[in-house]
Order: sequence, then structure tokens, then C-alpha cells
Amino acid sequence: MTKIFEFNSVTFSPGTPGIPANVNPPYTNLGRYVLSGPTQPVGKEEKCNQTGKYDFTGPPGTAAGLYYALVFQLLNWKYFVQKVDEWVEVNPTHKEYYERTVATKQALEGTIKQGLISAAQAVADFELISHDLRKYKEIMNFFASNDEHSLKAMFIDQVDIHTDLPGQPIAMRSIAPRWPTIIADFIRLDEKDVDIKDISKKFNVSQAEAVILATKNKLYNQWKVMFREAVVQRYQLLKGLVEARRKSIDEYRNWLKPYIARFKMTKLGHEALTETGKLGMITRSFIDITGMATFTNGIRIWAWKFLKAQEHRKVAAEIREEPSPKAMFVISPYDNWIREHYVLDNKDGLVGLYPWLGELRYYCDKCKKFYKPTEVNKEFCPTCESILEEKTEADRIVLKEILPKWATVWGGASPELYYVFIDIQIERIGIRHPAGEIENIVFDMYNWIISQNVLLLKMLELKCREIELEKYVDTILGLKTQEKDIEQIVKEEYPKLFNVKEAKYTGSQKFLKEFRGMGKEFRKFSKGFKLPKQATFEFMRPGPYENHMTERLTKHYLAIGGIMYANIANFIKQKMGIE
Repeated sequence: MTKIFEFNSVTFSPGTPGIPANVNPPYTNLGRYVLSGPTQPVGKEEKCNQTGKYDFTGPPGTAAGLYYALVFQLLNWKYFVQKVDEWVEVNPTHKEYYERTVATKQALEGTIKQGLISAAQAVADFELISHDLRKYKEIMNFFASNDEHSLKAMFIDQVDIHTDLPGQPIAMRSIAPRWPTIIADFIRLDEKDVDIKDISKKFNVSQAEAVILATKNKLYNQWKVMFREAVVQRYQLLKGLVEARRKSIDEYRNWLKPYIARFKMTKLGHEALTETGKLGMITRSFIDITGMATFTNGIRIWAWKFLKAQEHRKVAAEIREEPSPKAMFVISPYDNWIREHYVLDNKDGLVGLYPWLGELRYYCDKCKKFYKPTEVNKEFCPTCESILEEKTEADRIVLKEILPKWATVWGGASPELYYVFIDIQIERIGIRHPAGEIENIVFDMYNWIISQNVLLLKMLELKCREIELEKYVDTILGLKTQEKDIEQIVKEEYPKLFNVKEAKYTGSQKFLKEFRGMGKEFRKFSKGFKLPKQATFEFMRPGPYENHMTERLTKHYLAIGGIMYANIANFIKQKMGIE
């Protein structure tokens, strides 16, 4: 899995993209966002009520019981709980657990392989049926437009040609050498031309040729009626089969997704320790003794809950609730500063971990639609002809998939400015020795007070990890390469076949286009200027969030966050039997 976009990445994961905590002077980012929490990893000397290490050893099953007790209690306390990563390392000496783990992974592998075979067969069936559907759609168009010429050509080439008998050529193509114009005369016939004398007189042909033309026209009229009924019936059947196969491909993908996710997260031995950066555990760990049966299981969980500080004699305020996602927020969590510095910045932003977040998209504010560059002419919306804005894939995910679901899915409550965010890193160890079997579980907990725009970064990261998994599944199913859709690759290989027609701009549109170009040039030019930084003070602190660390944040928010953290810590200690 991709590395985590860490809080306080300078001390926790040096060299990785992340967002620093603003807890130490000079508090340069306070106001832009709030991220207050432990500045050092668990294990280093630190006096604060926002981090802790809780270690428990007991009989088999007690460690797992502690884990489930904690996550279910967090849900009862209205936290939103999300498992971010998991891995397992099993010593082969632990025969029972190792065989059970390997058997589980092999069972998942077998299920995935069988599902891929079924999915591949569904794709093959889909392509075959789609080919037939295209042919019958073409024939349906002949009937819809009353294209007699094409229908008669089909009759001559695919029906009449098979009326030849051994030694008796009676098909029109077979007797054409005798009457060279017979096929052309047949195509000129009207459906009412069935009388021999009328045909002979109308087209100035011999009596013998008129007999053949009249007979063929009668057969054609009968065939056309029967063939039309068959084509309509066949087209409806194929249409249903195509939709069924298309749906089955989607269902196979959705069905395989949890199995592939479980298979990918079930990492064994060196595979697990290499991906998690813990390969040195094999040589450094005092737990893994040669000949001793052990296993190690790592889990990482994020849990968050809104935080509303209660202030003494707070002024009354009126809250206006509206159903629209845009009106949900008094202050939008997706502000330009966070977007530029910690989403789209190549060094410190999420783009450093997920480069595809920076892919160009075009957005119509009127239609509320995003377009890929290959879908539009890059200037005006194809639906309403409004001016398109240049956006990114990150903007599309936030505006379409995160903000509308903030209260119902991600936040778990109505939007608030501040949240408590708990990062729980769990390591469960099992040891079997001659005297018996024990389990040990360690909870490393970090408690953070964050503003809503920081929480949005974590929501976006979770969505990115989900999309990465979907890309992995699609790659296995052959729908994507590692980076791009197959459809996108084909469009890039043959751009002339997929280019959108250039729009013909009106006078006002030409003016807007030129004005927009001037604006881009001015923004590019103005970026070269930087105002000098104030070394001692600023007239106005930036941003919409709290910026007084020693007064408001410590006394109102950190104090309440510490109480919420203490409740979780006391619950763990109570379950461990510590009074």
C-alpha cells in the first residue's frame, strides 16, 4: 500500500509528504489550519495528555478481544472509525496459525482466479454479443429509414444466392450472364410490381425476364415481412443480453473487490515487512527466536469525532440549516491555501503520493459537471456553452464525492470547524512456548485536534487509497494499466479518431476566450513577485481558524480533546484490568 500522509511528518516520517503540526512557536500556519497534537512518536520522553502506549499480555484471544472492544466502543461513542492498513507476519514454526493463514490466502487466491476466469468469459461474451448487436442495429436502421436498396442487396447476397439447385442456376447472380441487367432491374422494382405484363412493359424487358423478376419480388416481399419480425425480436434479445453481460462484468468486479483487498492486505513474511518498512524486525526483534512459534499482526485505525468547545457565556447564535451541500458549511473545508500547499504541491502535498490527483479536468459551474480533456474543446461547456474552468482530479473527488457526503458518510454528524482525530497503531503478537501460549497487544495512540480542512485531507487520502485499490482490481481485470484507463490509452494513440470538433465561437465567446488568456498570463506573471515576510509581527493573522494557541486552543480545545482521549485510555486500561 502507499505510504501514509502523516501528521507532523518532519519528525514521524522524514522525507515523506505530510502536514506539520502547528504547536510550536512561531505558529506560522495557525489560522490557516489547526493541527495540534504530539510532536514526538510514542516512546520518546514527552509530557502531554495526547499520546500513550498501552501494552497488555494475556491468554490466547484476549488481545483480539481488547481490539474489538475498543473499536465497538468508539462506534458507541459516535466516532467514525476507519481501518487504514493491516499486515501479518507468521513464523512457519507456528504450524497451526501459519497453515491456517496460508490456507486462507490460497483460498482467496483460488476464489480470485475463478472469478477472473468468469469475468474474462463475461467480457468475451459481451464482445461477441456486442458484435452481433451492431450488425442487427445496422439492419434495424435499414428498416427504420425504409432503405430498400440495402435490404434488396442483402436479399440478393445472403438469401437469393442460396436458391441455386444442382445443375439449375436460378439465383439472380447466377443468371446475370444471360440477363446482365436483371439485378439492376430487380432493385428498381416497387413492392407492388408483381404483375408480369406490367413489369415487362414498365422496364422494357423480355417476358422470360419479367417472370423471374415478378417471382423474385414476391419472394422478397414475403422475406422482408418475416425478416423484419425476426430482426426486431433478435435485436431486443441481444440488447438485453448485452446489458446483462455489461452488468455481470461490473458485478464480477464488485464481487472480487473485497477478496482482492483481503488478499492484498494479507501479507506474509518478507512481503509484509518489506511493504511496512519493518523488514529489520526479523533480525532485530527479541520476540522472533529461532524455533519458537510466533506471529505478528499490525493494524492501523483512524477515528474522528466533531469537537465543539463549550465557552463560558458564549453569545447566542442562530444556525441556518439548508439541504444543499454547498450551504452545509459556514467556511468551506476545501480552501485554496490547503489545496495549493497540501493537495497539489509536489513536495508536501498528496500529489507526491498520488500523482494522478493532479490530472487536468475541466469544470462547468452551471452544469456542475467535470470533463476530461478528451471530452471537450477545453473552452466552453458542450451542454450550456458556459466557460469551463481548469480543475484537477483532486477537485473532482472533493466536490463530487467528499463534500456532498460529509455529514452522512465521512463526518458522521453535521459539519463542524474542529474535530478530534485519533491515530491508533496496533501491534498484536502471539507466542507459543513449551509452558503455554500467550498473546500481547500494544496500542500506540496519538490524539490530535484538527480543523475541518485537515480532516478533509485525511478523507481525500482515504478516498485515494480506495481508488488505488480499485485501480489494482481493474488492472487485474484488464480494464486499466497501472496508471491509465485502456480507453484513455487508445485515445492518446489515435487522437484524430477521438478529437472533439472545434467549436465555432461567437463574438462574445471570442472576447471571453481572449480575456481568459490575458488573466492566465497575468497570474503567471504575478507569481514571480513575493511580498517580504514580517520578522516580528503581522497586522492580521491569516485564515479563518483559531490562531491563539496559549489562550483559546489550549484552554478550550486541547483541554476537551484531552478529556476525550482520557476516556478512551481509561476504557483500554479498564479492559486490561488496571484500576
